[in-house]
Amino acid sequence: MRAFNRLYTQAIGSLDDRHEGLDVTLAQSRLLFTIGKLTEPQVNQIADLLGLDLAYTSRLLGTLEDAKLIRRTISAQDRRQRVVALTPAGRRLLGELERRSNERVLTLIQHLDPEEVDRLLDAMDTIGVLITRQECDDNPEPTLPA
Repeated sequence: MRAFNRLYTQAIGSLDDRHEGLDVTLAQSRLLFTIGKLTEPQVNQIADLLGLDLAYTSRLLGTLEDAKLIRRTISAQDRRQRVVALTPAGRRLLGELERRSNERVLTLIQHLDPEEVDRLLDAMDTIGVLITRQECDDNPEPTLPA
């Protein structure tokens, strides 16, 4: 599993300081994507969705705000909460990130025929189901081979 993780993180460039060759990290990209998909999400909602610590999320948002990619404002519904929105520059950067990410994926699979793409997608679905399954059985601890 760790070998696969190393292979995949290298293939998608997740360890690069400049995600997709742009001036943002993968973590910042994930924040931009999440903010772009929601309507004025609260800071704690973003942290929860991404499984990140609230303080870390706030620091990342601060870097995006300094770069004028997002703006944080007081929620109209609850003045104790801060909501986040993309700026026009943030929307443009998110569009470019998505374009480059799509291009990277297409480059990764361009040598596959349609049946192989289907196999790959099925395998990815299987991985997603198996590692996120919340069902509890009699033995909740994974058994590692000897």
